[in-house]
Amino acid sequence: MIHEQKRNGIICLFLSLFLGVLSIGWIDPLANKVKRGNSFYHDGRYDEALDNYINAQINSGDKPQLDFNIGSTQYKRGRYAEAGESFEKAMGSDDPKLRVKSGFNMGNVLYRQGKLKEAQEFYQKTIDAIDEMESFNDHELDMLKNDAKFNYEFIDRKLKEEQNQQNQQNQDQENQQQQKEEDQENEDQENRDEQSEEEQGQQGDEEPSGQDNRETEEKEEGHPNQSRKDNEEGWPPEQQPQRLPEEPRQMSREEAERLLDALNQSEKEARARRRDAQRPQHRPVEKDW
Repeated sequence: MIHEQKRNGIICLFLSLFLGVLSIGWIDPLANKVKRGNSFYHDGRYDEALDNYINAQINSGDKPQLDFNIGSTQYKRGRYAEAGESFEKAMGSDDPKLRVKSGFNMGNVLYRQGKLKEAQEFYQKTIDAIDEMESFNDHELDMLKNDAKFNYEFIDRKLKEEQNQQNQQNQDQENQQQQKEEDQENEDQENRDEQSEEEQGQQGDEEPSGQDNRETEEKEEGHPNQSRKDNEEGWPPEQQPQRLPEEPRQMSREEAERLLDALNQSEKEARARRRDAQRPQHRPVEKDW
């Protein structure tokens, strides 16, 4: 993160130096408002400081120095959009030192807004502007340049880390997608294998055809050339056919009546034969004509 302690120290130093110059030569009412604003700012009472700076600006018109003070106070209040507007106005100052200070603080505002590349550009502009200034031996500007370099390099590392994280996330997503496709392919293959096994099982349950079918039928029914006993002995005991006991055949009524009639007729014929046997035997008479 941005070197917070250094940056806060620099901002406070900017305000102290700038406000001391601002108070010189002003009429007392305006000077008092600026002094009260400075006192509130250093005490951390940023709302009261802002009120005094705005009142001073109303009475004095547009002044880049007051824009800088207002921008610094809004930054402390976390109102980064308003702070950026004030620093942008202060960057139009004729004072080169105030321009580079405002540009540096503008980089801080953009960083807080998450605009890292834009913030990095402002830090680089601050470094370049200080290098071009003739009074580079100014200790204050030397510190500001070092802080601008630190912030630039910090953002550079942060951007690289974010890029690496993004690349890692993309790689993880690709790996997850690839693993998902492999899992789906394995699942499809398992389904195909199971289907193939089921089809093979169904084919194994079907009756054999041709010679195999005839051999199966012969085993089940018994070959004509084999005796029933041989067939039975060739089966496992629990599969041997069991003979059923023969039951007497039941005679119908018509059959019984016919049988009875036949018996009666036989009896009559037998009695007639017995009577004939008991009669004397006569020789046939021969007639004499």
